[in-house]
Amino acid sequence: MNNIRSIFFTLFAIYFAQGTLYPQGSIISQAALLLIFVISGFFLVKTLTQQNNKNKFYKAWTALLLLNILGFVFTGSLSDPNHINMFKGILMASLPFYPFYYFSQQGILKAKHLLVYFILMLPITILESFFNVNQILAERLSSNIDVVNNIAYSFVALIPFTFLFKKKKIYAIASMMILMFFIIQGGKRGAFISGTMGFIVFTYYQLKTIDEKYRYRSYLLVFIGVLGLSYFAYDVFQNNEFLIDRLQAIGQGDSSGRDRIYANIFNAWLNTENMFNLLFGFGFAASLSLSGTGNYAHNDWLELLSNFGLLGIVVYMFLFLTAISYIRNKKWDIDKRLLLLTVVLIWFFDAMFARWYISMSGFAQPILLAYLIGNENRSIE
Repeated sequence: MNNIRSIFFTLFAIYFAQGTLYPQGSIISQAALLLIFVISGFFLVKTLTQQNNKNKFYKAWTALLLLNILGFVFTGSLSDPNHINMFKGILMASLPFYPFYYFSQQGILKAKHLLVYFILMLPITILESFFNVNQILAERLSSNIDVVNNIAYSFVALIPFTFLFKKKKIYAIASMMILMFFIIQGGKRGAFISGTMGFIVFTYYQLKTIDEKYRYRSYLLVFIGVLGLSYFAYDVFQNNEFLIDRLQAIGQGDSSGRDRIYANIFNAWLNTENMFNLLFGFGFAASLSLSGTGNYAHNDWLELLSNFGLLGIVVYMFLFLTAISYIRNKKWDIDKRLLLLTVVLIWFFDAMFARWYISMSGFAQPILLAYLIGNENRSIE
């Protein structure tokens, strides 16, 4: 099992290195993605067939996945690339949960293994960010160099991993500094808001987990580190006029067309005369037709509402509330609860402003969820 865990980390690195270390969309990336799906599917079956090891979160997570699989099978289109891409995103964001849930239950997934993944993925994500910017600029006719970089969400997804450094607070603060720099430079308003939430909990976490043995020295080092990190993030933000302008535009009603998309999808659902559509939605990826723009909902809740109606909302709500119940679990150590709080906050804001459960880069946080929920009776180790 240790070998499979290492293989998984390698496959993720190979897949997301496309476009930077080798051509995008090549047989290498497709083979890596297929292996991720096949191995994850094996562990899905393995955990489903095991007795007395499936908690509420596991059941809710599986219900959401199965709902989407059935939706794609019965109402999806194999000839529509938008349907295929959405389904791939759902599988990528959902299936890796199962092997890591199993590894965590078996006690063979530790914080140090997740840190190896973080250290492996951070430079790859940085390269991916630069590649994406260069690709956008190469396709422009104008000389405008301001870029909205979607890879900012990938950096946000890595924020909770910095908590795993625990007592090595210098490494944690340095890592957070790198992540916040690229999140701000990405110019994505949703990513900035999600990243800021993670940053706030990170700061509290550093103060809350002071080494009592060296209390005063630790407080001093953490205070200096957090102060330096805060100043750095503020300075980078103040020098990014593009992001400031985009944030100010929110107050002027500029939502990049989301207000229209949201209204069209919600009104289509609310005004339907078909009770079946009200309860079970309009079918897989229905947002593409209901949005009026040919785009996805850019909001998990509305995506589920359009695709699966009230059923989709109820399943997602139960999953979300189950995660919150673990945060309130007094039997968990404070560091574990704060780590889960960070994941859930990022999840909440990503789900509101972008996509979480259908994102190709969304697998990072489900890995952490699997680690935390799978070893729910143990501390972070």
